[in-house]
Amino acid sequence: MKASQTITGTPFERLPMALLLLHRSCAQLQGAILMAERGMDVEARTLARGLLENAFLMAALHDNPDAARKVMWDDMDAAKKGQAKAIIKQGLSADIDKLQAAVASFGKVTNASPAELAELGPLNKLYLLYRVMSDDAVHPSGKSLRRHMKIADDGKSWNGFLVGPENPEKIALTLDQLLMIAIPLGVAFQQMVSDTENNSWMGEISERYQPLRVAREAAEPAA
Repeated sequence: MKASQTITGTPFERLPMALLLLHRSCAQLQGAILMAERGMDVEARTLARGLLENAFLMAALHDNPDAARKVMWDDMDAAKKGQAKAIIKQGLSADIDKLQAAVASFGKVTNASPAELAELGPLNKLYLLYRVMSDDAVHPSGKSLRRHMKIADDGKSWNGFLVGPENPEKIALTLDQLLMIAIPLGVAFQQMVSDTENNSWMGEISERYQPLRVAREAAEPAA
């Protein structure tokens, strides 16, 4: 997108939302790379999962902008409704009647679902990666906690804690997945703003990346 191009409208219109999403994505991508450089794979993958959510929304804005915007409007209202209900439940406000009226005014709304957004665009195949990252890094799950355990030779018990930089192979996988997420996100944005020059550049990056991706998959041991 050219620096002189002006985008106007409310944040939930297609192009303003795409631009805001791009700014958020650039920050998360940079943060994930910085964490990976420090060997902090869990933290890098946590940011990578956020980037993947951005990619789902960007792709949905590209293919189904009206449906994507409705999901985001509903999500905003659902967040406000949920916060109001929490205030009521915890007795944090003296004006309960006003809050209850506000809750009723929102009607039936739901929070944005990454699965729903993924189905609105061409990146639905990456939803499995979203679930994997949620399990092995983002949530305090058995799999994510195992990352900090030094497993004994018998493979069944553990005898210490793992600290310090992550295995370089795991870091390399995370960086590979970051590229897999960031490239289509960038392509979708450039197409929406009709930036032919940078869209072509993103295409060149994608062409250079694909052979590396194939080579990496071929080198990975069979599951």
